[in-house]
Amino acid sequence: LRMIPTPSSASIRCVLFDLGGVVFDSPISFVREFERTKGLKKDSINRAFSRSKNWKRLEEGKIGQEEFCQRVILEGLASKGVSVLDLRQIMRGISSVMRPRKDMILALDILRANGVKVGAITNNWREMSSSTGMHGKWRDAFDVIVESAIEGVRKPDPRIFKIACERLQCDPKECIFLDDIGINLKSARSLGMKTIKVEPSDTRGLNALRKLASLVGFDLLPRNKTKTSGSQQILGSVVRTLPLIQQKYQQSFDNSTSSVEKLVLTSKL
Repeated sequence: LRMIPTPSSASIRCVLFDLGGVVFDSPISFVREFERTKGLKKDSINRAFSRSKNWKRLEEGKIGQEEFCQRVILEGLASKGVSVLDLRQIMRGISSVMRPRKDMILALDILRANGVKVGAITNNWREMSSSTGMHGKWRDAFDVIVESAIEGVRKPDPRIFKIACERLQCDPKECIFLDDIGINLKSARSLGMKTIKVEPSDTRGLNALRKLASLVGFDLLPRNKTKTSGSQQILGSVVRTLPLIQQKYQQSFDNSTSSVEKLVLTSKL
């Protein structure tokens, strides 16, 4: 791998990733399509969820998915023509329509091959937990996965970042955190972490990975790719230096219906 000189790379021991919108695709397009079908205003569902105290309780594992649907429907969505059945469809969709970003998954292996620990911090709910198999097929890609529904605390609470650092045995100042929501990044920076915001337009995460590469000091993207389409063109250029990647991930790339964690878009910096 080509080294990129940087004075900060020696101090980076861990990289923490958000899941939905970073390592995995965001579910927002699915939700917005539902809104269009129902004739709702853009982000109607998002706003209803984010304003509900039950969304926080869901992500902290205090209530389950079904109880959340029953409660949030009474907070105003019913008057807009949304039913409990609709909400169940949305929640199932969030868990099924998202796919891993291939470049991100490969970057995890490259980081680990270079001695950098990788972890995930995800706001999710009990039914999406890796312990239920929803994220299980990707658990081995990380050294640590910290889930809000299991820990009882969610981003942007600083405690969830501290949990991840403790389990990775890293000081926050030795960590980089990637997320697509500004308030989460702000919380991580308050602990001394370096942060990278993954913009919605960065649908493959390539710009974020370039920024990450400049901080860790080595390439995270395959170089000199051919015009061949699909995952093989990405795997082919990396497999020369990391021969286990293709065997480890090819089947998962082809068959994945892996879920991601988030729907709510909170305020961005």
